[in-house]
Amino acid sequence: MNARFRCVLSTVESDSHIWNLVYLQKVLEEHGASVRNLGPCTPIDEVWHAVTVDQPDLLVVSSVNGHGYHGASALLTALRARGLTVACVVGGKLTTAMSAGDQVRRELLALGYLDVFTSDDAIEKFRRFLNRGAVSGFSSWQAEAAVVPPWDSSSVLTPEVS
Repeated sequence: MNARFRCVLSTVESDSHIWNLVYLQKVLEEHGASVRNLGPCTPIDEVWHAVTVDQPDLLVVSSVNGHGYHGASALLTALRARGLTVACVVGGKLTTAMSAGDQVRRELLALGYLDVFTSDDAIEKFRRFLNRGAVSGFSSWQAEAAVVPPWDSSSVLTPEVS
């Protein structure tokens, strides 16, 4: 079977879990990807090298240890600083605080990830992303807007107490 697209699959330096990477590799392959799985605790330089050498259509970053937000931010920032513009998505358990999910999503989208898959329907949405990307190109994906709770608004005013 010929691959429909090439993918580099990674986690962040702080995440030693592999079950998520094995699962995602199988999902990616089911959708026609040729996958290079970089394994757990992936150093940024190793991701950079793989993306530079393999020239993938997609970089998938997964983390399940609850600290992936920081690693995913550092990874994409480093790749962009080195001039790499590969289509990237991230998902999994990226923070230990459920209440920070929307803020993390907004910040990672603003940083340049095409989408952030963290909700209960993350795999379903990821499969839709793969189907669309394999046909139309991954950069054509439009992520749903991240929720902005009213208390995160910069225009919040607090009344003075006398």
